[in-house]
Amino acid sequence: MKRLTLPLACVLVMAGAGLAETTMDPDEARLTAAQLLSAGQAHAAAEITAVLIKRDGRDAPSLIIHAHAMRKMNRHAPAQKAARQAWRAADRDIEKYGAALAMAQALSSDGKKTRAQLWLRRAAEVAPSRQLRNRAVRDYQFVRTANPWSVNFSFGINPSDNVNNAPRDNTFVLGGIIFTNPAAVPISGLSISSDTTLRYNFNVQTTSRNFVALRWTESHVVFTDDNVPAGVSASDYAFRKLEGRIGRDWTRGPDKPRQTVSFSFGQLWSGNSHFANEYTVEWRQAFTRDNGRSFVWDASFGHSDRSDSAIRSNNTYTLGGRWSRPTGTGDRISWDAALSRTDSDSKAIAHTRVNAGLQYAFAKPVLSAQALISVSGELRQYDDPLYSPQARRDVKATISGSLLFVDFDTYGFAPKLTLEASQTNSNQTRFETRNFGLNIGFQSLF
Repeated sequence: MKRLTLPLACVLVMAGAGLAETTMDPDEARLTAAQLLSAGQAHAAAEITAVLIKRDGRDAPSLIIHAHAMRKMNRHAPAQKAARQAWRAADRDIEKYGAALAMAQALSSDGKKTRAQLWLRRAAEVAPSRQLRNRAVRDYQFVRTANPWSVNFSFGINPSDNVNNAPRDNTFVLGGIIFTNPAAVPISGLSISSDTTLRYNFNVQTTSRNFVALRWTESHVVFTDDNVPAGVSASDYAFRKLEGRIGRDWTRGPDKPRQTVSFSFGQLWSGNSHFANEYTVEWRQAFTRDNGRSFVWDASFGHSDRSDSAIRSNNTYTLGGRWSRPTGTGDRISWDAALSRTDSDSKAIAHTRVNAGLQYAFAKPVLSAQALISVSGELRQYDDPLYSPQARRDVKATISGSLLFVDFDTYGFAPKLTLEASQTNSNQTRFETRNFGLNIGFQSLF
């Protein structure tokens, strides 16, 4: 093997460490560079790896050590260049893992936290062992905490036998006369939805932070039914919402609750038309205990300014809570409940609503996946009669089960299947519905 002649600066450093040789083979040179880097001699390590890289531009281990040395010297651009070159040159997973980790650290030190998180997901993806993957995940969580920017994204495809949420009976009685709506029949199809939130934290302190966020939500419908009623279009069921939010998180101490106060403004579109403007003020408190128990409660006031019909504008007041605790077997059980009141000049809108739900998460895998089952119920009592002598009263029940396939993740995102069935009973048949669907989506594991 060809031996290398090292620069004079390296010779002097190694001589001070008791190393008399001025030439060595590449493996010895890499080991020496790594030892010098660990001893805080980043400049000498960079000098040695520079010789190795000049000898072979695809020497991935030397490029990785060089990237770390450049970062230690606060030379972030050369560090990123060397790490990217190492990623391209790497032939083995361990080399790709090292290159991704070196790039993430160089980007993080350069203040580019979001890009660092992307490279840490790459590191977790190619990690050759569970231990190394866990290290990449820990680094990701640390960088995420330090990053003022965060992005949350969800996407789902939901096949359903009632994608238009039509009533079970499309006839109704008004003034003793029976009417039939031929368009109000269940249609099979797909609901495709996405939800993206961009958040920025500022004035971050040890116990407080302010934030602004922008959220975009949309859903579209694709009919798969051959018998679609005339005059009904899938675009009629499209929904879009753009929401801006500003708020503050804070706590008064390690054993005190985390509190959040926020104000949000949103615009909604139904079909291709602007539907409403919404304004919401919310207060939230979250309590966490060492035994794994938690409790969250929130109160909110919202105003909806309807552009489709001014009389349907309304105010909504909501109070809710959620309790969660582990079981003796390691599973987790949660309860939630909420009470809301909606005031409006429209008899079709003014009502009181009560929600309650139960969720149970299994600690042990089910079909090689993390399993969760949930049941929930909802009661809506409207104020005044509108379609019959009696005021409308709806009772809705929902049951669902989900499987998160953690062993099939890609870059930290795992496929998730959710099977859900719901039924709404009402004293007015035009509001009775039945839905059954399967949601196919992805969820981040870290």
